[in-house]
Amino acid sequence: MAFSLALAQEYLPLPGAATGHGPLDRSYALVYRAESPRAVLLLVPGLLGGSTNFALLAEHLRERQPALEVWAWERRANGLEDRQGFLQEDPLAYYGNLPQPDLSPLRQWGLEVHLEDLDLAVEAARQRAPVVLAGHSLGASLATLYAWAHGERLSGLVLLDGGLPDTPLSPEAFWEGTSTPFGPFPGLRALLAGQADPVFRLPFLSPKGLALAEAEAFVAAQRPLEVVPWGPYRATREAQALIKVDDHYSLFPIFSVSVGRAWAREGLSLLGLLQGRLVQTVRGPRGRVVEWRDTGEATDPRAFLRSYARPQTGFSEWYFPFRLLLETAGYPHTGLGLVPKALPYPILALGAGRGLVPDPQGFRLEKVLPGTQAQVRVLEGLTHLDILTEREGRTAQAILAYLSRLGLL
Repeated sequence: MAFSLALAQEYLPLPGAATGHGPLDRSYALVYRAESPRAVLLLVPGLLGGSTNFALLAEHLRERQPALEVWAWERRANGLEDRQGFLQEDPLAYYGNLPQPDLSPLRQWGLEVHLEDLDLAVEAARQRAPVVLAGHSLGASLATLYAWAHGERLSGLVLLDGGLPDTPLSPEAFWEGTSTPFGPFPGLRALLAGQADPVFRLPFLSPKGLALAEAEAFVAAQRPLEVVPWGPYRATREAQALIKVDDHYSLFPIFSVSVGRAWAREGLSLLGLLQGRLVQTVRGPRGRVVEWRDTGEATDPRAFLRSYARPQTGFSEWYFPFRLLLETAGYPHTGLGLVPKALPYPILALGAGRGLVPDPQGFRLEKVLPGTQAQVRVLEGLTHLDILTEREGRTAQAILAYLSRLGLL
């Protein structure tokens, strides 16, 4: 697909909930304008996701239906990101020395603040046309909770390979913390007391690491075949960036895409084996550069790199508020009165065959949205991120068919 549609964008700051932090009290939207929109699709990213998670999906949608306006929402923590490095001669050097901003505001930015931010974004989008809310992964959880609170302000709801947890956190885990496969997770009491990190982190995934990954992809998109050192071997910038996110090589399946293979010798990753998974690692070819091959998998590798980072907004949310994750997982204990309800319009739920919801029953819609009509499909062969980035436009086609059934297109 031509990437020219990516040029027709506008990055908008939106009003946000007042928390006393001035210019940080706002969210953002990467808007793909339609001249006379009949509907607005407002997309909510998942855990650690930024607005350009949706760049390739938005282009598929706008190419097929010019009457649809697409808003890719970005949470308020984007205001903490220093994105000046993408305008420098060497973004990698810039982000290799990324200083940490003041993270104290994140202790206030929980579920209530983000739902109010999202409500203000919905109201802004409604000035253009009827709004359909679509959430991916954790964004599907937020979209569901928003629909419980303000479903009457929407004209439709789309869940993309995600939704509310099967079992919310217990009151004890919510307030006092719990153990997870990634180590102890603090509770709200410690977070509010300043005894816990306000940023959500995973092993090998830190704000600085996310910034560097975006910088690496940004440079690789500009100079894909430039050769640089990679471990004990040399690799093209394209290969260096894609090895870290491809489903064959990534240590984190939830953050991987199907983008091809490295042209190199391979072995098994020890860290992958410790996770109980067969993860391949690159050992490098003898006597030549590690290159990347597009093997025709779900996601086009170069289109993926081109969408990964831009000066204003990127693929990831570097400073994801831990409080938002905690309160989404423990929503019954927030005091917000969020309870399941029926919606007056049908919804669409799309799972990924190799993602979080590979079985239609995994959406549990009869419990989450009782009495609501729903169409549920699983797109086979796709990873959790492929559902947003796949090259054939299967996700876009399903969404457009749904919007047509609603009478919006």
